[in-house]
Amino acid sequence: MKEHGDNNMNYTELKANIQNFVEDDSTELTNSIDAIISQAEEMIFQRLPSLPCFRQSTTGTLSIGTADYTVANARMIRQVFVTSSNVVSFLDHRIDSYLRDYHPNSTTTGTPRMYSTKNAGTSGTVITLAPTPSATLSYQVDFAAPETGLSDSNANSWIGNNAENVLLKAALYETSTFLKASETVSLYKGQFDEAIQLFQQEMGRNYSAEYNGGI
Repeated sequence: MKEHGDNNMNYTELKANIQNFVEDDSTELTNSIDAIISQAEEMIFQRLPSLPCFRQSTTGTLSIGTADYTVANARMIRQVFVTSSNVVSFLDHRIDSYLRDYHPNSTTTGTPRMYSTKNAGTSGTVITLAPTPSATLSYQVDFAAPETGLSDSNANSWIGNNAENVLLKAALYETSTFLKASETVSLYKGQFDEAIQLFQQEMGRNYSAEYNGGI
């Protein structure tokens, strides 16, 4: 990936680029541009949830007899692990029905071996552990969540600093959809898909170079 500060695209620049590309400075577009940018950022999150800016983690202590834990803001759980006597154990991810079959009585406690997930809307994601914890073990949840988006109060973002072409193409696609410009919707969708592919290749090359260089 590029060095920070190289060809960055901040909030003001993105807004100007959108209006210049679609040649539309109408009040309707101006009033909707923040929502369009937010939708573009969501597109990128859906396509590239493993980007560094989306990786977060939280830690805590399990409560005896409590199986459900809400992970605030989490949109995708990457892994869950518990620590007992300095030994780290990674939990297996299973669907709810599997947990119910494996551990039908939630009052029976033990050391958690697996977890399921359930969307909690704006609250994040709920993880359910099985067996229900029998001890106050330390735990960590690694998850993916969108970064703070561009706005009047947040001029810069990781995406804008490192993947400005992906961001611009996503925003142009969303703008064309908003304007019902059928002649450019497919054009910008194709350009967005291409930008995603090129960015993934660039990331792969950089990670390979870092690995081979011993970084």
